[in-house]
Amino acid sequence: MNTPNNRDGSIDSLRGLSIILVVMYHYTFHYDQNYLFFNNEKITIFSSGWIGVDIFFLVSGYCIAMTIQKSQNFYLFITRRFSRLYPAYFFCGFITIIFYYYFSLPGREVDLYTGIMNLFLLNFIPGLNYTYIDGIYWALAVEAKFYICFGLIYFLTKTKIRSIYYFFIFCLLGNLVVLYDKNFLTSIFSIFPHANIFLLGICIYYKKKLNNNFFYIMVIFQIFSLYINERYEGVFLLLLFFLILSSMVLLNKIRFNIIVLKNIGLYSYAWYLIHNAVGIIVIRELNILGLNQISIPLAIAFTLMLATFIFYIIEKPFKLLLLTIFDKIYQFKKIK
Repeated sequence: MNTPNNRDGSIDSLRGLSIILVVMYHYTFHYDQNYLFFNNEKITIFSSGWIGVDIFFLVSGYCIAMTIQKSQNFYLFITRRFSRLYPAYFFCGFITIIFYYYFSLPGREVDLYTGIMNLFLLNFIPGLNYTYIDGIYWALAVEAKFYICFGLIYFLTKTKIRSIYYFFIFCLLGNLVVLYDKNFLTSIFSIFPHANIFLLGICIYYKKKLNNNFFYIMVIFQIFSLYINERYEGVFLLLLFFLILSSMVLLNKIRFNIIVLKNIGLYSYAWYLIHNAVGIIVIRELNILGLNQISIPLAIAFTLMLATFIFYIIEKPFKLLLLTIFDKIYQFKKIK
């Protein structure tokens, strides 16, 4: 899909950059070399690649601001987000369970019962405490909570700009609470400090409609809140660089429409869900066979091909199917 100033191409290119950073972080640095059966030392160039997730959150905030107005109410908004995320989530979770059954990933597998609870999203319900099929699924939980929080604010206030002001207040209060006691309320919301980055994405999309003073106050708030958060200790300047770069791209100040990254960006969601547990299993099994030199490239190729398959065979068609079902339910309720 092409839009003026290659906006969508830029968005997918940012997603492509983000997922590459995350994948390379997990494959080259995150895990102990002995755990992966590597004989060589860690590759440190991607030691901070995990901040790719934060770029995802920035782009997500921008895209939600762009698309939420297409939904007439909170029900339609949430069902559309669910239809977008759940098919790939279910299939990737199912594939991960199969890999756990046939291969070994000590200390990281989940039992079949916990896996099934994950497939039906019970792991996202506070208090049930089901272990994630794959630890990286925490980011999906943060996304879901952002949809709920901002969606409720947006449809209760019924105006775009006012909803941004209220979400800013929500972020401000949430950061103050977490700063005072980082364990308080986080088990319920657990979207701080990421809510700040979602807010930045929203404000970038609506920049021309926002009061300039508010926008600059919000930017200062962003910088300060991220600076004092222990998550970003030691990587703050690198994170700031990527957030500024991404912001300039989304504001169409920098052209960032790179074909390779754009194509990878299309499959970034499925690749994120499948790359970690499955990819690490592939790397371990290949290294056991003595294929250390090619285990990472083969894991990248395998999981990326799998993500491409999931995008075209699962994600797109089942999204349309679920949208049709939810829309029919909504129309039926309106008639009734």
